[in-house]
Amino acid sequence: MVPEPELRALRGAAGLSKLDHVRPIRFRGDGAFDLLDALVSSRLFVRENEMVQTLLLDPEGLPFADAVIAQEEDALLLLAEGPSMEALLAHVRRVKEERCPSAAVEIEDLSTGHALFGVDGPYAWEVAAEALGPDVLGAPYLSFVRLLDAVLFRAGKTGEYGYLVLAPSGAAGEIWSRLRTIGAAQGAVEVSLAALDHCALENWHFSMRLYEPVARGLHLTPLELQLQWRVDRQKDFVGAPALKARRDAGLAGRVTCFTAGSEVRAGQPVHLGDARQGTVLEAAWSPFREEWIGWAYLDLAVAWPGLSALKVAGAGGPVAVTTRSPPLLSNRSLHVDPHRHSHQTRDQDEFPPLVPR
Repeated sequence: MVPEPELRALRGAAGLSKLDHVRPIRFRGDGAFDLLDALVSSRLFVRENEMVQTLLLDPEGLPFADAVIAQEEDALLLLAEGPSMEALLAHVRRVKEERCPSAAVEIEDLSTGHALFGVDGPYAWEVAAEALGPDVLGAPYLSFVRLLDAVLFRAGKTGEYGYLVLAPSGAAGEIWSRLRTIGAAQGAVEVSLAALDHCALENWHFSMRLYEPVARGLHLTPLELQLQWRVDRQKDFVGAPALKARRDAGLAGRVTCFTAGSEVRAGQPVHLGDARQGTVLEAAWSPFREEWIGWAYLDLAVAWPGLSALKVAGAGGPVAVTTRSPPLLSNRSLHVDPHRHSHQTRDQDEFPPLVPR
């Protein structure tokens, strides 16, 4: 169970995190674009100082890494989640040998000389701007800026304002200390990866930790995961033939969001009457909705929001679930305006309730 204070900080103030699970790699050289284009599933169209969300797939079309690509002036950055750095580098080098063996590419593992921090929450911008500089406030979503000795990426998966800070080892300690000191005065707390994943679950943000192990065991591809927007059907990349074959055969189901009044767990079957209609992929208790929330892989016939006749076969008996349209919260960040609001005045500001009516 995720500590509730961490979740309330992410939804009401800010959460600080050490993102040791994110693997940063820089690609430089004439062949950098071609290599990354073969590695990632999305169209690799990104301007300087911009980012694009994408996936790395295995040859079967299953997610290998959840990633963003950032375009520097003379290089491309890959920030990936899922595999270890060793497994990720091995995958990258294997694809280079198979797809573009003569490409001139320098592949630099940035994890050995850098640290990655996260700042998420409706007032994350206030903490980041005071710690790193006012240019934070002008960074659009999926862009990045250089501040002090660090690179700040506007991203995140909580549904709130989110920033990733890539700091060289020599400056990382001071930057983390500044974030903690400034954040403490504004209600920020250090949060766990589990808390970040819980917020991703509430807001329909894909995560490799939510994908493992149930979804992989069901051999779910981006097509069933409702991640087709990250897939370019016109390009050839690792896993593309497998995705085409799956698409041509026709999908049997898709991942759908749900809520439940009692506990449900990953791996439990979902039924309509006596017929099995799917499997719970992940579930958690939401203190904001005061009910269980989750994702399930459901047969296409019932993979629609608004159905309340489904039941999960739990250990204590059948649990009724209701399929929902995500996100499950009306996040505070949708209504916080950095030009008008601040953490200091939050009690005087009026916002819609977190749970949509």
